[in-house]
Amino acid sequence: MLATKKTKVRIATFSNGERYPFLIDDQGIPLWYPTLFTTVRFRNVSMASNTILSVLSSIRVLMAWAQLNDVDLEARFLNKRFLSQQEVESLCTYLQTKSSDLELQKNNVVRVTRRLEGSRATLLAANPRVSHPTQYIRTSYVANYLEWLAIHLIERQFEQVDRDAKLLIDRMVEGIRMRRPLKSRSSVSTKKGLTKEQRAGLLELIDQLSDKNPFTVRLRRRNQIIVLLLYHLGLRGGELLALRISDFDFQRHELLVARRPDNPNDPRPNQPVVKTVDRRLALSTSLSDLVADYIMQDRNKIKGAKKHDFLLITHQAGPFEGQPLSIKGLAKVFTAIGSAMSNQIDSLTPHLLRHTANDLFSELMDQKNTQGSEEYRMATEEKIRSYLMGWKEGSGTAATYTKRFTENKAMEVSLEMQNKMWKGINV
Repeated sequence: MLATKKTKVRIATFSNGERYPFLIDDQGIPLWYPTLFTTVRFRNVSMASNTILSVLSSIRVLMAWAQLNDVDLEARFLNKRFLSQQEVESLCTYLQTKSSDLELQKNNVVRVTRRLEGSRATLLAANPRVSHPTQYIRTSYVANYLEWLAIHLIERQFEQVDRDAKLLIDRMVEGIRMRRPLKSRSSVSTKKGLTKEQRAGLLELIDQLSDKNPFTVRLRRRNQIIVLLLYHLGLRGGELLALRISDFDFQRHELLVARRPDNPNDPRPNQPVVKTVDRRLALSTSLSDLVADYIMQDRNKIKGAKKHDFLLITHQAGPFEGQPLSIKGLAKVFTAIGSAMSNQIDSLTPHLLRHTANDLFSELMDQKNTQGSEEYRMATEEKIRSYLMGWKEGSGTAATYTKRFTENKAMEVSLEMQNKMWKGINV
């Protein structure tokens, strides 16, 4: 049976707080095979709901392609007719495209024709592409789903998959996987935060008294807190949105970043969560006081805010007033800031501020090493960074940032050597 024209991903919240995404049709009914696939392969092995959400979003693109190309996957696989090379190429091209509703106009769709390259060029020219990491994830999940669906349907019908069918399935799946964009093998890290000039511009912009501030007066303190917590503490966006008032110790100027997955008291279907380990972080007196002022002077005046203790809330009047700020709400804040700084920053995201916090940490550690502080040697530096950023010690993530800073310092030393040699100074 062909996929319905309008499929959507919806997140259900169970009574125990578990979030479970479903791919539903235009009648609101979960689609059987995508639901079975994610349940068996992901939920039953305790994968995060955000992972399942990503899987279903990828399958949704697959089903949109099948609908537009009149490909009935279930009927085809039951008859042991799998995707041809042209269909695989068409599908992989479609997976690269970016659209808000994933329902591209038919005249822009890559159809399976003899002139596939021309159709492919037309689609990619008419529609922007998603990033390479998104392409890689989409294509991987689609390949896994098609492999599972083909084997599942044939085993249900014939009890086992014969050798010829298995070879054809493997050929189809490998054809899809080989079209994934290559992962960068460069040892040079591309994770870079804001420059010193961009940092200064951002901090000036979000100052509550700044004439450049793009927000209304009632939102300025909240949005300043958002930026400063990310900028100074290197929090993830989900960690920021999960913060509660009770997580702050205003006497000791400390903050607890705690994991609370599947929280039944969080009204947000797509619950923001702490991804890795709990940690307690120190707050400067200024930042601690700013958060306290927001709670007492701004947050307490918002209708519905006292029904929960999540720190950041929606201020806009309407059905969501006073509710915890959503992931989409946070994105809107950064869109507004990015627009106001479009001449300085190409794209501003919460994660870019996390990279910036790591850069600031590296710079401070460099100063301490220069001053001869033995306790801040490289091994200790990685342990401190891992704790602050919420990484498991020994995971290797901290080493990535340490290596990048080392590369930058090496470039500075190289330039200094070159300049001295150019001036005839013997070094």
